[in-house]
Amino acid sequence: MATTTAAETAATALRDAMQARDVDAVVSTFAPDATFRSPLTDRLAFTGHAQIRALTCVLFDLLKDLEYTSQATAPGTATLAWHARLAGQPIDGIDLLQLNQDGKIQEFSVYLRPLPAAATALHTIPAALARAQSPARATTIAVLTQPLVLLTRAGDRLAPRLLGTIA
Repeated sequence: MATTTAAETAATALRDAMQARDVDAVVSTFAPDATFRSPLTDRLAFTGHAQIRALTCVLFDLLKDLEYTSQATAPGTATLAWHARLAGQPIDGIDLLQLNQDGKIQEFSVYLRPLPAAATALHTIPAALARAQSPARATTIAVLTQPLVLLTRAGDRLAPRLLGTIA
């Protein structure tokens, strides 16, 4: 298991590479057989440098004003908290990094909030990834996920009013 120092080094390297928008530096923080787990579904993971590189390029295109707000480490593990804008709306995330014995990221999991922003991520990120392979597939993803985006935005606006009448 990697030490706390190795975890601090890996987290700092990833954070710095993301803020510099340096795809090569981001990919170099991952082990060659690393897994990047989607925050959107258990059925999707990106494995290996080529897939992580493709995802990173899409994230650089879509995430604006990325700012890391905190970092914590323990032996073999690190977390990074961040804030950005996605399709014009604020989104917060937590990245959980599990390191291998060489101090490289072996497994990477992302957690997103608020729900409308997570739904927007489900709508925009997979469609952008699919667009390179098939515009028709990208359109299908966008059409299938659009209702979720609309419902979560409506719920986000209505829930405080509805719950305010209960309290």
